[in-house]
Amino acid sequence: MNKLEVQDLHKRYGSHEVIKGVSMTAKAGDVISIIGSSGSGKSTFLRCINLLEQPHAGKILLNNEELKLVPNKEGGLKAADAKQLQRMRSRL
Repeated sequence: MNKLEVQDLHKRYGSHEVIKGVSMTAKAGDVISIIGSSGSGKSTFLRCINLLEQPHAGKILLNNEELKLVPNKEGGLKAADAKQLQRMRSRL
């Protein structure tokens, strides 16, 4: 069974932290709602999970396999291995 897990995810723009330690687990078939006011970080959270935005801290796991993240020069995190990222995305 596919399972996506996010642990203690953080994202900031400059000194403004928009995602502050968000954690969640979703299994295949789960329905998840992400609610919040405009500008509260909902879209940013989803973009971080897909690595369309680089989180600054935290872990992303798919089926208990941690996506390897390394620091980038802007202070965020990026995928350490593009092949791992491609393989993990293909399982979703």
